[in-house]
Amino acid sequence: MLRGILGKLFRHAEKRRERREDVSRGMVEIDGCGYRVKNWSSTGFLASPCDCGRKEGDSVDIVFDIQAGGKALRFACKAIVVRAGNGELAGVFAMMDRDSRMAVTSYFQ
Repeated sequence: MLRGILGKLFRHAEKRRERREDVSRGMVEIDGCGYRVKNWSSTGFLASPCDCGRKEGDSVDIVFDIQAGGKALRFACKAIVVRAGNGELAGVFAMMDRDSRMAVTSYFQ
């Protein structure tokens, strides 16, 4: 019984290891369609609303385009879908070119 109660309490515990930043102006293009970026980190993003028909584990080509810290940041890369459903899609950046990776890393330092 105690195990069940503890499971319910911690089921939705924060799993991220890094901070996420809310985005007021940002889009991610997936399969040629643009979706609003809700938040992002140095390793990935959450698009919402997003019903693009992708599922966990899918590799997708994206164009990521946001205004962050008063600067425009735009790059293309692959992303791996880590969560999809309920009108949202979370992905991690993959196969980024060196300049894009450095720009993202620099922003979050």
